[in-house]
Amino acid sequence: MMSSRIDFIRFASLSMVVVALTAAAIAVTERLGAPGRALGMAAVGITLGLAVAAGLASGTMRLPAFLTQGRTLPAAGASLATAATWPWAFPGQSPVAAAAGLLLAAFLLAPALRRSGAPTWASFIGTRFASPLARALAAVVVGAGSFGLGTAALAAAAGVVSRVFGMGGPQAAALVAAVVGCMTLPGGARGQTRAAVALGLAALGAAAMLWFGRPAASPERFAAALSPLMGPNGLALGVAGALAALASPASQTIWPGVEKTEDCRIALLWAAVLTGALAYAVSPAATPADGLFPAIAADVFAAAVAMAAAGAFLLAAGQALAFDLRARVDRRRTPASLRFAQIRLACLAIVAAAGVAAAFAPGVAAAQAGPASAILVGALLPPVLLGAGWDRANAAGAIASLCVGLAASLALVGGRLGPEGLGDAAAGLCACAIGLAAGAAASLLTRRSPQVPRPLHDDML
Repeated sequence: MMSSRIDFIRFASLSMVVVALTAAAIAVTERLGAPGRALGMAAVGITLGLAVAAGLASGTMRLPAFLTQGRTLPAAGASLATAATWPWAFPGQSPVAAAAGLLLAAFLLAPALRRSGAPTWASFIGTRFASPLARALAAVVVGAGSFGLGTAALAAAAGVVSRVFGMGGPQAAALVAAVVGCMTLPGGARGQTRAAVALGLAALGAAAMLWFGRPAASPERFAAALSPLMGPNGLALGVAGALAALASPASQTIWPGVEKTEDCRIALLWAAVLTGALAYAVSPAATPADGLFPAIAADVFAAAVAMAAAGAFLLAAGQALAFDLRARVDRRRTPASLRFAQIRLACLAIVAAAGVAAAFAPGVAAAQAGPASAILVGALLPPVLLGAGWDRANAAGAIASLCVGLAASLALVGGRLGPEGLGDAAAGLCACAIGLAAGAAASLLTRRSPQVPRPLHDDML
């Protein structure tokens, strides 16, 4: 079991060696005449194997390690794990906006989450406002949004596996769901983060191969990275991308594992740099790959980032349903072993449901990313921002901001009530503004809570 920083560093070093040896072996065997299809299958298979090994080697029977990794995650690991999820944590949005959001999170939300002692965003809201109802409502939003994003990422990974291995869609989805289960169920946040680090190293190696294998001038790469901001809703998309970095539930499986607030801030600063570097390296991804190595690298990169995001989001959904919905637990009726089993069972059910959706309705599953991200920005972010940035905010304001933001996002997503062509990103942005206004008004119109917020105390953590 990997329970210390030294063990984590050893595993990360071993993963780096495996990635380097895999790239070298592919280069040598290709010169010896090995078929390209077999090399692609080997590269993607080794990538999936790294994720499985990381999850299985990180198994734990301690709830603190399952939820917060025992506070032993180095800053470098948090940076790489966060950057590995960016294409699916911020679907369809500019990586420049995502990097800006991570910079904002480094100075605003991550320190607040870490100081509270809460392992999840929902428990942070419940702790900050001393409201079990606010925590339960936030858990529902986190669970629904995380499931939508995780299902979309799992469907994308299944598409890559199906194409590379020549498998049917249901079989590929079942394989990817099994890999995600191995990543998340044995060790929870600890296993998922280590798997994300291994997948992030594979993504970095693939991005380097794309950098050298797809010649493109710097202006072209910058233009591709900035292209999402150049459309008619570019400003709204950019702001929504930055806000999505603040509301992403994938972060709650990574950031609480860092022991010190300063280390968490440094980790997010470097995560922003890595996000920009990855986006810059793979920005011409829409152009056809010339040669064998860029094609293999593109498949490895797509599979790695989709798997990292799928594991993070589906684990966050399981945590929300099994840990956050029950704010108060009587240890006499619910021992730690039973509570732990309930959390694992919920995570298993979430992963299985996502696999079924990706297997039998891949189009519907892939289309959930945008609406899910909009709902998280519109409903989850307002109470989080109020709790982290305004001392006057109270429980009534948190509940009002969450409920109003959720109603507004559901009404605006898909153009139900908003203007035609509004887009999911702009819908989430509008809902966030409406929710913040409602929360601020409710806080001002109601009495300030006499209970001083205290760090989360859970005798099972």
